[in-house]
Amino acid sequence: MQFLKKWNGLGWAVICLLFCGQACTSDELPEPAPGVDCDQLEVNYDLNIKELIDRSCSYSGCHLDIAPGRYTSYEGLLDNLTEGKFEQRVLTLRADPILGMPPNNAPEGRPKDLTEAELNLIRCWLDKGFPEK
Repeated sequence: MQFLKKWNGLGWAVICLLFCGQACTSDELPEPAPGVDCDQLEVNYDLNIKELIDRSCSYSGCHLDIAPGRYTSYEGLLDNLTEGKFEQRVLTLRADPILGMPPNNAPEGRPKDLTEAELNLIRCWLDKGFPEK
């Protein structure tokens, strides 16, 4: 009986070590994404954001009359910037297939997502107060 009590405790310890040890040695953490130093990044609407918006809008002419905001100019975009709507649609809701911009239902050949570099550019621009020039 004494042997069974020792084996029971020892057996569980061995099993735990085998399974826990195996789980810990096979898990790998992903490499951390490199940080973006916004202070070192030159970003403004005229320099690189307008071109990014023009290139990544899913529907040609959507932000001329249909969608909120006239994104063909800084002035047309300004209300959505100050109210946080631009940040919400492009960054906060980006995983939402319909509300995130660009949307996943974009026509063939148009972007359905922004690259990490494009997202970082937009983040830095917004963090700097979305300068025009």
